[in-house]
Amino acid sequence: MLKKLRPLYIALSAIGTLGALSMTAPASAQSCKEIIAVAYRGSDQGKLTIRVNEVTLLRENSSNMANFVPPNLLLEGENTLTIELAAKDGGAPTAKAEVFKGCWGEMPKDPGENDNVLGTVALDAPGSDSTTFAMSGLPAYSYLAVEPSDDAGLLEAVAALVATARNKDKEGYLAYLQPMFHDFTLDDPQAPEMLSQMTDYLFGAPSEIVDPGALTVSPVLGGRAFQVQDAEGNAPLQFAMSVDNGTETLWQAGIWVKTAEGWKVLRH
Repeated sequence: MLKKLRPLYIALSAIGTLGALSMTAPASAQSCKEIIAVAYRGSDQGKLTIRVNEVTLLRENSSNMANFVPPNLLLEGENTLTIELAAKDGGAPTAKAEVFKGCWGEMPKDPGENDNVLGTVALDAPGSDSTTFAMSGLPAYSYLAVEPSDDAGLLEAVAALVATARNKDKEGYLAYLQPMFHDFTLDDPQAPEMLSQMTDYLFGAPSEIVDPGALTVSPVLGGRAFQVQDAEGNAPLQFAMSVDNGTETLWQAGIWVKTAEGWKVLRH
């Protein structure tokens, strides 16, 4: 079951990250479906955290291998890319990250080698650095019309979603995902069916809903939404699934937004 789940989960994640952030390419470059991505290189001697619009994309990564991560949520107008670097075992770490426009299906290059760079941040010692970059022409994603709010009642909603998933209440579970349905459908009409299939796999497979323990809530997108994380930085809805060599966990419901119908999941 997990072998069936993994490619579906990866495909769904692509819709909500690289796919959901794609924009129509200019007529002169019709072969390029534009995406936004963040290329980065950290250090074995440090712990690198990357955020865009306060949303944590990478947390305390210790590696000097270049890689990339797609921003989950962008805003019309000004956006902020932030990196934070902590030393590991007394080392002297460095880090660099850049946000750039690329083409769907093309592997991003190392930071400093990509074209169409929108913003760059770099550190040669522990600390933090930020830059802003501009975006325009985004689809009508649900969160773009949301006003900043407080987080009253959010943790209660998270607990209710966990209980709903534990009870394998598919209809109730999917009701929490309506903002995702709306936003993903703007980029791929097949996304709702993929979400439904993924739910069938999750609820049909032998799995355990893990208690996430104490949770922290942080405002993102200028207070329009909130990121919920456990002590290790993982999202609060956690499906632990048995595999041949142990257990594999899928984390969901990391970003929440307050709607007229109450708190809903904006992104996993």
